[in-house]
Amino acid sequence: KRISVTRAPTHFGPVDLQIESAAATGRITANLAFTSARRPPAVFVRLRHPDKKALRSVTVNGAPWEHFDAAKERVRIANPGEKQYTLVARY
Repeated sequence: KRISVTRAPTHFGPVDLQIESAAATGRITANLAFTSARRPPAVFVRLRHPDKKALRSVTVNGAPWEHFDAAKERVRIANPGEKQYTLVARY
């Protein structure tokens, strides 16, 4: 299953977001793209497993990522400087 939002208006300019679920295999992927040079001080992406499984690990742009809160089911990216981010959550 996939959810796509294109050019969502935000205070920091339009943002594209696509979330693809492979929940049956324990993975949810989110792609986030900023279309403006302005960036927020932090981005929080909440990725909830449909069966309420606990978030075990996250990668951001292919690298292991420690800045996530399993209890709140969210990933934090502080000072996002990249134009695009790919987050892969494993459950």
